[in-house]
Amino acid sequence: MLDKAEFPRELSVHVLLDDAPHYKGSIHDDAVARARGYKAALIPGAFVYGHISRLAVEAWGMDWAERGAMSARFRKPVYNHDDLIVKGEALEDDGQFLRSAVTVLNGDGETVAAGSISLAHAPQVPAPGRDLSLLLPPSEAPAVKAGELPVGAPLHSRNRVLTPEDVAVSKSAFAENHPLYAQSGIVHSGMLMRLAMGDTNSGWKFPAAVVLVETETQHFRPVYPGQGIRTAGWIAQTYERKGKHYFVAEEYFLADGEIAARFRRTQIYG
Repeated sequence: MLDKAEFPRELSVHVLLDDAPHYKGSIHDDAVARARGYKAALIPGAFVYGHISRLAVEAWGMDWAERGAMSARFRKPVYNHDDLIVKGEALEDDGQFLRSAVTVLNGDGETVAAGSISLAHAPQVPAPGRDLSLLLPPSEAPAVKAGELPVGAPLHSRNRVLTPEDVAVSKSAFAENHPLYAQSGIVHSGMLMRLAMGDTNSGWKFPAAVVLVETETQHFRPVYPGQGIRTAGWIAQTYERKGKHYFVAEEYFLADGEIAARFRRTQIYG
């Protein structure tokens, strides 16, 4: 039984950033990062998230794509060419979920991220609490100053069809070779989160580059190429801490009109 998968467990990941054109000239470019005093390009948190999800896929396979959950908080930078160890502790059962605490260590033994991976005993029913069909994006992305992002504002959403080419590029970016993706054709969990995050972040003109701090995920159904997708949600919370401004986004990823995943993400935006 997949829900009895053996824990503790761990996997090793060599992080290698893909050569996407939009990284050129940014902190995700090795040359730029080194010129600013970093040892290599900084890896976006979404990629660290995607690598953590590999531990869940190895343990629970398709079950996790249908009723899995995950949380992650990003504590230290991860750099291009880093070697990471993703460790899942012994399972705990709260009656609704089997849960393994997860720690991600870099080559120096430092904790760069921590959280958990989980598997629900039964399929979960999404309950957004708001009519997602009414959450329409603004006609254009408005500029927002630090501390002025409005709570309750709807998130940007682009309606589009997810192509096989999109999925292939994403799998390559994650260096993903687990047979589940080839056999089933489902979309990588890391790609789902990146798509939702991209929708949210493209809905505003932020005063600075956003930084992913924390995320929670619940999967309800797998997503496949060819489906019509969009993200719907709202700004759930904003706050300031040590001079930095944060927002919490409540996001629902829809495939052919059905909720496939929920993301609750915290980011620094100014």
